[in-house]
Amino acid sequence: MKTLNKTTLALCLAALGGEAAAQAAAQDPGTMERIVVTANRRDQLVQDTPLAVSAFTQETLQNNQVKDLASLTALVPSLVVEPHSDSGGVHVYLRGVGSANHTELGDPAVAFYVDGIYLPRPQGATALMYDLAHVEVARGPQGTLSGRNATAGAVNLVSAAPNTTKTMGAVSVTAGDYHRIQTQGMINLPFGDNLALRVAAIKDSHDGYVDFARGSNVPPGADKYGAQDQAGARATLLWKITPALRATFIADYYEDKGAGNVYLAQEPVAGQDRWSAVIDTPGTLDQSIMTYKTKWNWAATDWLDVQYLGSWSRLKRSNASDADAGLYLGFKAENRTEWGQFDSHSNELQLRSAGAGPVQWVAGLFEFGENNRIRFDIDRSQISEAALRQDLAAGNVIFVRPTVGEYASAMSFIQGDRQLKSKAVFAQGSYDVNEQYKVTAGARYTKDHKFDRGGQNWACPNWPDNAPRGAAVLTPNQLAQLVTPGTGLINTHNIGPGGAVTVAGCGNTPGDNTADLEYGQATWLGRVEYKPARDILAFASVTTGFHSPAIGDGGATTKPEKLTSYEIGFKSDLLNRTLTLNLDAFWMKYKDKLESQVVNNTLQNFNAAGATVKGIEAEFAWRPVPAARISGNATWLRAAYDSFLSCDIDAARANGQVCGTTAPTEDVGGSVLKHAPRFATTVMGEYDFAVAGGRLTPRLQAHYETKAFIAAGAFNRDVPGHPGVKQQPAYTTLDVSLRYEPANKAYTAELFVNNATDKEVKYDAVEVCTQVGAPCQPNQQIWAAYYNQPRTLGARLSMKF
Repeated sequence: MKTLNKTTLALCLAALGGEAAAQAAAQDPGTMERIVVTANRRDQLVQDTPLAVSAFTQETLQNNQVKDLASLTALVPSLVVEPHSDSGGVHVYLRGVGSANHTELGDPAVAFYVDGIYLPRPQGATALMYDLAHVEVARGPQGTLSGRNATAGAVNLVSAAPNTTKTMGAVSVTAGDYHRIQTQGMINLPFGDNLALRVAAIKDSHDGYVDFARGSNVPPGADKYGAQDQAGARATLLWKITPALRATFIADYYEDKGAGNVYLAQEPVAGQDRWSAVIDTPGTLDQSIMTYKTKWNWAATDWLDVQYLGSWSRLKRSNASDADAGLYLGFKAENRTEWGQFDSHSNELQLRSAGAGPVQWVAGLFEFGENNRIRFDIDRSQISEAALRQDLAAGNVIFVRPTVGEYASAMSFIQGDRQLKSKAVFAQGSYDVNEQYKVTAGARYTKDHKFDRGGQNWACPNWPDNAPRGAAVLTPNQLAQLVTPGTGLINTHNIGPGGAVTVAGCGNTPGDNTADLEYGQATWLGRVEYKPARDILAFASVTTGFHSPAIGDGGATTKPEKLTSYEIGFKSDLLNRTLTLNLDAFWMKYKDKLESQVVNNTLQNFNAAGATVKGIEAEFAWRPVPAARISGNATWLRAAYDSFLSCDIDAARANGQVCGTTAPTEDVGGSVLKHAPRFATTVMGEYDFAVAGGRLTPRLQAHYETKAFIAAGAFNRDVPGHPGVKQQPAYTTLDVSLRYEPANKAYTAELFVNNATDKEVKYDAVEVCTQVGAPCQPNQQIWAAYYNQPRTLGARLSMKF
C-alpha cells in the first residue's frame, strides 16, 4: 500500500502542476527523473505504464538540441523521420514500419498527436517542439485507445499547462552557423485562483545547405534548399470553473516558409560537390496550421471522471520543388502544390474510473472528419543535346525552354473533395487480482467512410514518355509531346504556375479519381502485469491494430493493413532509483501490409502479403553519482516480408527489361523492410563540474546503426552497376555540447555541435529516371538520396523569471 500511496501522490501533483509537478515526481536530485504520461488515457508515471513508451521533458529536449520530431530520432529506439520535398511533410517510421503515402487521404502508420488531439496530415509532424510539459512516444500498435493508423506507434506532444499560483516566464535565444537564429519565449499570467493564461512563441530560421551549382537558373536572392523559416505561437487558457470542473482552451499556430528539401546525387561525377545541385526550380514553401482545441475535465463523482476533447484544424499549403534535382541536364521536372487546404475536426468523450480501487476502466466515443482539397501540378520539359551544349558553352546558366521540335508535358492532379468520416467506440478495463498481478482487456470498433468526389488526373497531352537524346524513331506519345510551330517558346502543355487546365489547352481529357470506400474494423488488447517489487514491473500483452486502406490515382483502392503484436516488457528502478532499466521484446505479424511507391510521377498503393517484425528494445538511465548522468537505448530488430509478389523495377531497368512484360515477377519473402537496421544504439553522458559558483556540464552523445535498406519497394539487393545505392552503410554520428548554469539557476548558457564528424547519412533513395520520368537511355539509372544535415554549431542562452 505504501507504493500505491506514493504513486497516487505523484499523479495528483502532476495533474495540478503540469511540467513542474512531473519534474517534482523525482525523489531527490540524486535519483532519476520520473515523468507522468497519458498513453493509457490516464495519468501514470512512465515506469508504471505497461507499454513500450519513451518520455522526455522540455529541459531534456533542449539539452539534446531537439526542436522537432526529426531531431528526436536518436533519443527514441527505432524512430526514423524521413523528409519529403513536394509535400512539406515527413514520413515517420517505428520498428521499420511507416507510410510513404503523403497524399490528400494518405495516412501515417505512426499517429501524431498534440495535447491528445490527432493530426492526420504528415505535415503536422514537422511542428516545432517548444514550451512542452513532455513528449511521449509509444511504440507498437495502439489500436484500442488511439485507434486507426497507429500500427507502428503514437507520438504525443503535451504542452505545458498554465499555473494559477504565480506569474512566471522564460526566454531563449540560439545562434549558429548558416545564419541560424532561434528565439522563443513564454509568459504565464494568473488571474486569481481559478484562471490563468500561458502564452508561448518560437521562431527558428537558417540558410540552406545545398549550393546552386554552375548552370543553375534561379532568381537573385532565392533560398537554397535546406533553408528553414519556421514559427509557432500557442495561447492556453485554464479555467477552474468549480472545484470539480475545469476547462482548457488552446489556440495553436504553426507556419513554415522555408525552401524544403531536395535529392542529392548519390554517385556524383568527378569534381561535383555532394552539397550542390543544378537547380532550375528554387524551393518554396508556404505552409500554416491553425488549430483550436478544448479539454474539459469533470470529477462527476468519487468514482467517475468525465473528459471531453474537441478540436478544429486547418492546414494550408503551397510549395514548389525541383523534382529532377538537376541530375539530368537539359531536362526539367517541376512539382508544385498550387493550393491545398486540409480541414479536420475531432470530438472525443471519455468516461474514466476515479479513485484507487481494484478496478480501473476507461470508455469513450470518438468522431473524426477530414475535408481535403488540393491541386498538385507537374511541369516537364526537355531541350535538345545541341541546345544544352550551347548553354554550357555560353555561360553558367542552362535554359530549359523548349522550342519547336523539343519536348514539353504536364500533369495536374485536382482533388476538390476528398473526405474521411470516422467514428469509433472503445473501452478498456484493468483488474488488480492482488498486490502483484493485474489483468487488462480492451476493445475498439472503428467505422470509416473515405471518398473522392470528382477528383481529376490531367495528363497534358499524355502520360510522360519523353525520348532519350539521340532517339531516331519516336513513339506516338513522344510525337504528341513535341512543341509544334505557332505555340511559341513555351508549349501550352507546360501549365505553368497557376495556369488553367482545360481540354483544349491540355490536349487530353482528365482521368477520373472518383472513389468510395467504407469499412469497419475491430481491434482488441489483452495484457497481464506482474509487480514482484516496488520498483519492478513486468508485463505481457497481445494487441491488434489496423491501418486504413488507401485511395490512389484513378480511384484505385487497397485493403486495410492489419497487425497482431505479441509483447513482453520489463521496467525497473534499481540501485535506490539511481538506475532505470527498461526492456521490451516484441513479435508483430502484419497481414496485407500497405506499401507506396512513386513511378513516373504516379503514386502506386498496394498490399504486400504480409510481414514479420520482431526485436528487443532497451532503454536505460543511470546516475552513478549525483553529478553524472549516463543514458541511452538500443534496438535489435528483424523486420522482413513473409511473402510479397513484385517486380524489381531497378534491376529490370539496369538489365534493359520492363516490369509487366519482359521482367519477371518474384516472391521477395525474406527481404528486409525499409529503415530496419539489425542493431541501433544511442549513448549519452554528461557530468556536472563545480565552476565559478555554478556548474559546467560537458555532454557527449553518440548514435550508431548497422546498415539499413532505405529505398522504396521490397527489393533491397544491389542494383546492377550501382552497388550500395539502396542502402545506408553502418555509421556513427556524434553530438557534443558544453553547458553552464549559475547556482541560482538564473540562466543557462550553452555551446553545441551537432553531427560533429560531419557524417553523411541517407534517409531515402530514388532512381531519378523512373521517379520523375527523365528521358534516360533504356538501361540508364541516376541515383539520388535525401541526406541528413551537415555539421552545425551554435550557442544558446536561456533565462527564467
